[in-house]
Amino acid sequence: MSLISIAKLYRDVQQGGLKSSILLDYLNSVATIQDDRIQKKLLKEVIRGYVVLEKRVDALLKNTLPEMVADEIKDKGRFTPRSYDCSILFVDVVGFTGLAEKVPGPRLIELLNIICRGMDDLVASHRGTKIKTIGDAYMAVFGAPHKYGDHAPMAVQTGLGALQLVDLFNNHYEVKIGVRIGIHSGTVMAGVIGKERKQFDIFGDNVNIASRFESSGEKGRVNVSHETYMRTRDFFEFEERGEIALKNKANMKAYFVVRKR
Repeated sequence: MSLISIAKLYRDVQQGGLKSSILLDYLNSVATIQDDRIQKKLLKEVIRGYVVLEKRVDALLKNTLPEMVADEIKDKGRFTPRSYDCSILFVDVVGFTGLAEKVPGPRLIELLNIICRGMDDLVASHRGTKIKTIGDAYMAVFGAPHKYGDHAPMAVQTGLGALQLVDLFNNHYEVKIGVRIGIHSGTVMAGVIGKERKQFDIFGDNVNIASRFESSGEKGRVNVSHETYMRTRDFFEFEERGEIALKNKANMKAYFVVRKR
């Protein structure tokens, strides 16, 4: 029985002079039951909407931050800074400034997005974590925030994969690009910084060294430090470069990755 039917019958009983308290009690009971059902239905809808919203917020948070980091922030309200032994990879598009002068802005961003999305998949498939893009530069870390021992081989394999990705890109699009890749392994500090648009990031001199190995490399080559070389020489063949000059750093041994053994 609907609430409208109950209300009409209740009115008819009163207007008709019927004094049956049993009937009135019955109608009141039915109305109370119906009202309780409506409240429960509304509550279920509110809960269902809240769950959907929470899932969307959770998905957005985990798309912005690594899942492990996002979960810790949800549970504890913050991510505790900690040190990691890891490998840092930098990829930089060579001659991007020149491309920006020749290719219309929207098309340039579209093409850069294709490269970055490909890198996202490549890094994730090798258990890496994307840190950020800085213009046409791409930065990732292996071994943080999830710790694992073979992060150096994973980083080098990703570097080789990035070269294949660029070759595939050049075969399909009108704009031809090249990249320099640098990798270094060592200890860093990691944490989440910022109030708005929180970001998981890594800090320390080893991050700077990895960046220098990228800038001191060559187009189409993966340039690695001696530390990374020592951790991966059983898995890959290398070409020794000797000591090279690094901006604002002492000379360091460097190696080009040739191929996987």
